[in-house]
Amino acid sequence: MQKRVVYAKKSLVFMLALMLVLVSQWWLAAPADARVDKAFGEPVTIGSPIENVAIFDAAFGKEDGRDVMYTTVTGKPAIFQVVDLVSREVLRKYRLEGTESSWTHVTLPDGTVYIGGNGKLYTYSPATKELRDLGGIGESVVYGLTYDEQGRVYFGSYPNAKVGRYDPSTGEMRDYGSVMPGQSYTRATAYHNGYLYAGIGIQGSLVKVNVETGEKEPIPLPTYGGAVQNAQVYQLDAAGKYIVAGLSGGNNALLFYDTEAGAWSDTYFLDNKGIRLSYGEPGSNKVYFVQNNRLMELDLISMEAVDTGIEYTTYLRNTAWIEMPNDPDLPGKSLATVMWSGAVAYMNLETKKVKSVTYPFSGNPIPIQTLEKGPDGKLYMSGYPGGKGASYSPITGEIETFSLGQAEGMAALGDKMYFGLYPGGRIWELDVNQPIQDGVNPKEIYKIPHQDRPFIMTPGDGKLFIGTIPDYGELGGSLTVYDPSLGPEQGFTVYEDVVHNQSIVGLAVRNGKLYGSTTVAGGLGIDPTETAAKIFVWDIASGKKLQEFVPSIPGATVQPGMISGLSIGPDGLLWAAADGTIFAMDPETMNIVKSANIYPSVSNYGRWRPAHIRWGEDGYMYTTLAGRITVIDPNEPEAAVTLSTTPLMTLGDDGHIYYSDDTLLKKIEVTKGDGAVHIPIELPILNGSFDQSAENGMIPGWSPLFNKTPNVSFGLSNEQSVSGPSSLYITDASATETVAVASDSVPVKPGTAYTARFQVYLKEGRTLASMNYYDANHKQVGGTSLQITAGSGKWQQLEMSAVAPENAAYVRLVLFCSQLWTTKAYYDDASISYTETVTPDQLPDWLESQIDQGKIRHPLAQQLTNAIRQAHFHYGEGRLEQAVHQLENALKHLERSGEEDIQANARNGIQSVIRAFIQSWQ
Repeated sequence: MQKRVVYAKKSLVFMLALMLVLVSQWWLAAPADARVDKAFGEPVTIGSPIENVAIFDAAFGKEDGRDVMYTTVTGKPAIFQVVDLVSREVLRKYRLEGTESSWTHVTLPDGTVYIGGNGKLYTYSPATKELRDLGGIGESVVYGLTYDEQGRVYFGSYPNAKVGRYDPSTGEMRDYGSVMPGQSYTRATAYHNGYLYAGIGIQGSLVKVNVETGEKEPIPLPTYGGAVQNAQVYQLDAAGKYIVAGLSGGNNALLFYDTEAGAWSDTYFLDNKGIRLSYGEPGSNKVYFVQNNRLMELDLISMEAVDTGIEYTTYLRNTAWIEMPNDPDLPGKSLATVMWSGAVAYMNLETKKVKSVTYPFSGNPIPIQTLEKGPDGKLYMSGYPGGKGASYSPITGEIETFSLGQAEGMAALGDKMYFGLYPGGRIWELDVNQPIQDGVNPKEIYKIPHQDRPFIMTPGDGKLFIGTIPDYGELGGSLTVYDPSLGPEQGFTVYEDVVHNQSIVGLAVRNGKLYGSTTVAGGLGIDPTETAAKIFVWDIASGKKLQEFVPSIPGATVQPGMISGLSIGPDGLLWAAADGTIFAMDPETMNIVKSANIYPSVSNYGRWRPAHIRWGEDGYMYTTLAGRITVIDPNEPEAAVTLSTTPLMTLGDDGHIYYSDDTLLKKIEVTKGDGAVHIPIELPILNGSFDQSAENGMIPGWSPLFNKTPNVSFGLSNEQSVSGPSSLYITDASATETVAVASDSVPVKPGTAYTARFQVYLKEGRTLASMNYYDANHKQVGGTSLQITAGSGKWQQLEMSAVAPENAAYVRLVLFCSQLWTTKAYYDDASISYTETVTPDQLPDWLESQIDQGKIRHPLAQQLTNAIRQAHFHYGEGRLEQAVHQLENALKHLERSGEEDIQANARNGIQSVIRAFIQSWQ
């Protein structure tokens, strides 16, 4: 089944309405414009290209006499699984409804398991084999599970850095509130002697909480004279008299808080690589951690650490001492910890060997995080969370997966595909002409300093331009330029904080200039300091910023916090997206010359992920404006087609639309449309050319909204004009007064998109224009406006568009200068129009309606009927030349007819429609 793009469902009723319009006092603008003549198929599911076993954490225990591991595989929903470590069997699986991943598990002394999910706490009983959802404290993520001697379970949270407690004896869920107001994470907790210690981020701190009274005491982190860099507390464990805190970021310090002394120990270690501390056998006073990829053993009495001789290159998660029978590499007990892939690493202190054992966990389809077409025509994707990427060939249907972190952005340049990975702003490169090989192709080639998320990557002038979001708790994104001809060692140049305290989410290249756009958002865990997103212009050769400004977007009630989607269109204009508005700028003057508020109800859209604009070979724009697949004719941007909801979409070499639907890759086929023509109809704006002489100071068709004063005035002027002898001239010399001239009210149809066009000559200052909608009582109910602040000394043709609200009855065009501004400006050739759509299949019924209304008499009616039916028949058979010939015959019949054969307005309307089809078919 195919969806025909006609912008609204048309029928015989529509045709009757259309002709009533055409034969009224309104007239057709010329020429007719045939736009977006495409048909879009129903979405087709290709499949889930990325399936992965992604595990963040695990816990260990005994179940029915077996050594088991409890873990959760990321997915929608996440799957909690119980695995026998020795037999390597998955014993049980449970869906964690409402949760996509788990960052924390804990096993209590009685064997009960607790799992932290997306704002929820779950519990599993190894005795009953039952899993229960315990709820939460209103947060998004549960972190850092621990417990006390009474079996009460504590946890941290995001995004309000809270602490919660669940008491299994009463079922009470206690909310201690935010332990560090203004921070986002309580990432880790540890219990010791009546107090809960909470590890805080983004700005690292430790908070001591009295678990009975709820009293909170902040404990600042030590710096040791600058040797330790502050970062969020990612790891907390109680060991002996110490609370052991691991920092994630900076130099990844491992710190020791002495609970007896109430002070930090003089001992600390750098380059720690752990999520949890590993405990030695009971009574050993030993703990283990990873430093510089070496497993270290620390004596809690002497506080001296020694290298165990074991190399371990990834993170330590929860651990347990497990005996693996009949394995000579693992005599006695080995230290076991789960890895990201779901394998378990066994580290044996006797043999110094590390053995990775794979278990048959059920992988889940994971959401598609990024989607982009590669230089080989394949579609490349990254998953969330990272771990795997995939490519899909639209030609063969083959899906190939490979190791890849979480890519936020992608771009093709030459024969290479580039990926911008989170965390750490890492840039990876894939040579599409070489076989995929883990660690070799693709591979990491650069890490952008102080940055975290490369959301926008754009090729141009033989270079790769990268815009990024900064690290946790930081403001100010970077612009990174990579010249592949210089190679990774010399080819990267980084420009930090290009737009102060804003991040870069839009980039486009034209004629040696880079155009950029921003979001006010910084890294996670910090509020913006700026209120409005900006556009900037960058000289590529000199590496200098030429211009930076907040654009005045027509119709915007507030300045958007994110502008993205930057792209140079086939018309040479710089296009961009903000909230529900698409707009185009002249790249020389940076004036907005076109705009359309496609989704007026959308505001404050987006934080980091940019909208994308793609250009089809058909000249149409395909965009993810406001998270919706939207097809737009750049010549008439207000007439848009919405196909689906998604933030990720690209066009294949086959011209079809490919997009993500959570874990699924889907396709919408794009084919030839229904042959509709789109007829622009101008509203009867009286004296839009301002050539009718004024009488008694009044301009025909226009009226002032404010009185003239010595400071503000208006009138007709022959000093400047585009067409005809005169134009409208307004002047405002006061910042406390307003001058405004409005066209007479003209009826409109609710739900229809109207476009106001006009010419303006800005002589001094700044000026404005608005298209306002009014209800039947002439009360304003909506509209859009345009600020003209640049391009003085020349005529500029501008336009603005907006959909008439449901209660709209009239429209007026207002040309004005508001308070706080002054101006001297000329206006000319003002008009308002909308577009109607007619398909070839509607032609016969449409003509029939004219005859039935008595507007056409026989024999002309019969002559026109025969010609139109013949034209429709030939069109259906693909014989366009014969179809055009029949339409030309119809025009000849009209030209030969007299006033007694057809009403004059009907004649003009029919001629306009027929000529529109002739233009479309020729």
